[in-house]
Amino acid sequence: MDRLVLSDAAWKRMAPLIIGRPDQKGSTGRDNRMFV
Repeated sequence: MDRLVLSDAAWKRMAPLIIGRPDQKGSTGRDNRMFV
């Protein structure tokens, strides 16, 4: 696995913690995973 690639398991744990989720007010990015 490439060390610069975020695994699906890591993203699944991280996704609820980031800002800019679709369920929050304000603007969101198209794919928040790309910003991590």
